[in-house]
Amino acid sequence: MEQSHFLLTKWRTRILGTLWLTYAVMYIGRVNMAIALPFIEQEFGWNTVTLGLISGSFFWVYALGQLVNGTLGDHFPARYFVFVGLVGTALMNLGFGLSQSFAAMVVFWGLNGVFQSMGWGPILKTASNWTAPSERTKVSAFLGTTFVLGSLISWFLSGQILAKFARWELVFWLPSLILGIQAFLWLAIIRDHPRDVGLTIVASGSTLQERKPPLKLYFQDTLVFLRQPKFLFLALITIIQGMIKDGINLWTPILLVQNHDQSIGVAAIYALLVPTFGFLGVLLASWLNQRAKGHDELTITILFSLGVVSALAVRLVLSGDSLLTLTLMIGLCSLVINGINNLLLSSIPLRYAQSGKTSTLAGFLDFASYVGSGSMTILTGIILKSWGWQTLLVGWVALFGLGGLLMLSRLVIPGFPSKTESATSVRD
Repeated sequence: MEQSHFLLTKWRTRILGTLWLTYAVMYIGRVNMAIALPFIEQEFGWNTVTLGLISGSFFWVYALGQLVNGTLGDHFPARYFVFVGLVGTALMNLGFGLSQSFAAMVVFWGLNGVFQSMGWGPILKTASNWTAPSERTKVSAFLGTTFVLGSLISWFLSGQILAKFARWELVFWLPSLILGIQAFLWLAIIRDHPRDVGLTIVASGSTLQERKPPLKLYFQDTLVFLRQPKFLFLALITIIQGMIKDGINLWTPILLVQNHDQSIGVAAIYALLVPTFGFLGVLLASWLNQRAKGHDELTITILFSLGVVSALAVRLVLSGDSLLTLTLMIGLCSLVINGINNLLLSSIPLRYAQSGKTSTLAGFLDFASYVGSGSMTILTGIILKSWGWQTLLVGWVALFGLGGLLMLSRLVIPGFPSKTESATSVRD
């Protein structure tokens, strides 16, 4: 018994650590675009609308990819599924770094979205297979830090590369190498389920996965599952969250460059504070959720309210002289939105592990998040070209307020799930 417990602990640590590292590395091949954009703008002379179209190609394709790959992630072994995603992401980053035209950049960055969408859902499903239901909040917070620490590492590496070599291509070639190495480490280390190594665990993941239905029937069942009003309402809120989150992540370096007339090297250093605050936001959301006894919706409502205040603060200090103060206020927005993001895309999908729908729901909500991201990327480019940063920040305030109101209404509408909802419930 002692040896079995020791082996289980050893394997769980190994698996969860690999899941964390893998998704953090995937972010290195995704958010590097934010730091590279000012250099691409300088080299090719493109305006913010054109840059928004390049960046938006990723978000739209990624969103559609999540809709499909989230479902496939519950159907196929994550060990091989995520491996393909890692290799594909590495190749697309390599191809983007070799691109010298608008069309090529759109194609490579859009295809990057396809392979990136093969990551989160299957990773979360694998975590549920190795995790007891009582550990949902802790594991959710642990994996949620990959979003922000992956961004932090990516922005730091990209900033250092551009400061020393002033070549935006290297910002994509180095992640390509790192992703390729991680792909084979993943294949060597990861196992989908404890039973794959002769172990047993009372996990939150479904134990009824050995005999899966034909893929057509599986998609039909998934459609019935996702058409429930509670999930459609959650998707709407997640769209709003995505508009804010990637509006911050993608455009902050350019905001610091343009608003304070700083070099990209200086702006990148200050911008590192933003994902650092995002990391703290995941921890704060986890702490608040524990105080709320796992009531995700209540915690999200509180965070949206804090977001309104933080976005107003950004608008107030935008015209000031202090780059540090502006960055800190943007960091507060990042803190709030990353906490919300983690609860929506990690904690809530883990409720449905027993029904075998963790990857499906995570993919669906990630799809909604990046529909918001893709929309906001294009809108931001247009707003900045026509009206400027002050108008954009009014939009941030409005989105935080709308998200909070919608989630508040969700708390009082009968029939929506709460912290006490059965994880095995698939249909209303």
